[in-house]
Amino acid sequence: MWYIILNAPEQEPKTIPIPPGSLTLGRASFNNIPINDSGASRQHARITLDEANDYLTITDEGSTNGTYINHQRLYGTAQLNPEDQVRIGQVVLHITHQNSEQPQQASTHLYTRELMLESLDEHAILLVEVASKLNTVLDSPTAIREVTALMKRVMGVDNCQILLRRELAALQTSALIDPLAQKALRNRTAEVTPAFMYVPIVSGEETLGLISMSKSKPGTRPFARRDLQLAIAISHQAALTIQRTDLLDKIRAEEQTRRLLLRFVSPTEAEYLLKDYLSTGELPGLEEQKVTVLFSDIANSTALAEKLGPKHFASILNNFYQEASQIIFRYKGMVKYLGDGILGIFPQNEAGESTEEKAVSAGRELITVTNRTGSLDEGRRIVIGISINTGSAMVGYVGTKERAEFNVIGDVVNVAYRLQEYARPYKIIVGPATVAAISAKYTFQRVGAISLRGRENAIQAYQVLS
Repeated sequence: MWYIILNAPEQEPKTIPIPPGSLTLGRASFNNIPINDSGASRQHARITLDEANDYLTITDEGSTNGTYINHQRLYGTAQLNPEDQVRIGQVVLHITHQNSEQPQQASTHLYTRELMLESLDEHAILLVEVASKLNTVLDSPTAIREVTALMKRVMGVDNCQILLRRELAALQTSALIDPLAQKALRNRTAEVTPAFMYVPIVSGEETLGLISMSKSKPGTRPFARRDLQLAIAISHQAALTIQRTDLLDKIRAEEQTRRLLLRFVSPTEAEYLLKDYLSTGELPGLEEQKVTVLFSDIANSTALAEKLGPKHFASILNNFYQEASQIIFRYKGMVKYLGDGILGIFPQNEAGESTEEKAVSAGRELITVTNRTGSLDEGRRIVIGISINTGSAMVGYVGTKERAEFNVIGDVVNVAYRLQEYARPYKIIVGPATVAAISAKYTFQRVGAISLRGRENAIQAYQVLS
């Protein structure tokens, strides 16, 4: 028994038995096999079966755009053989024979470049449709859904499942998976039986996933070589799509991390940290190191916010954040926002630069900018102060992969926070360790021993003068 498997864009494949005698093909409705394509003539071609000799021929009926058999244009009449492919416009007819369709046992096909090119060549028309659907996909879950739906439609399978590489390691050792699927993954081969097919999704030497298909309905046509070619052609498109969506996911993750880092560090430092993150998959965790910290906040912010209203005060605070961040970044510091103020962190670097001098320079510049203008908001004067302290602290990123936050923890931070009470208006108050590091460059005066809330021992504080 001869059959035509008709594949048209956006339609499920249709299996048509060929009876003895002649069948006409064309765009007009009176044809035995209507070809709904603008490239088809009203009566385009004729297929004839000589039952006595089991001999099948096709004749072009003088069509405008031609009839193609295995990519060669037909002139007049030609014999058709099992596995031949006839194209009319964008509609493809695969010629099959009952004896050639029924495999006797499972078969293995090594996933070679030649097999892939053969598959792409045989299904070029269909792959235009596949590519148009997949080229607009921007994420892996959508890509999987689209490929699964395509496989079910164009191959007429009842079940289709696509497993990506993150699931493959467990599959290869699972006792629940079909041995043929394990074989397909292990050997990078396509495994075909009358009712099951497993095709790896391959890119170069890398296995990206596995396509599993099955037919369970009684009387369903078994898998044949054209099905294998079609599955491999679509798996190639799936591989390209998975690689593209993986790259997009990576770019999105990098951009999200970059935005996170730019909240705390200068653009140069952000790029440095990003390189480390991309190689390890993690941001630097908390570790003890010597730092100099700088606190600055707006005096009487609560009363100011009440008087101005939330919108106006938010504008002032935003301007203060921006000005302070730019200044601290210029001196290679990091920034953490604290409601009505900022915390600048200057970690010790490998070059051995003085973090104390950087912090004092940043503080002097911030005071100069704020005091010169009277405020960071036209017509409204704000008052700030700067407190600086040096010592050991735990510095790094805390949180989860989905949400991480830069933090600095330790007594050095608590002391600096308390010292800012003595820094207004427009003063720079520093702790003893900071003074020891800057005494040769700056003049200062002793404020005296200051008792800070929460501490048993007083702190010697100093005001930087010039």
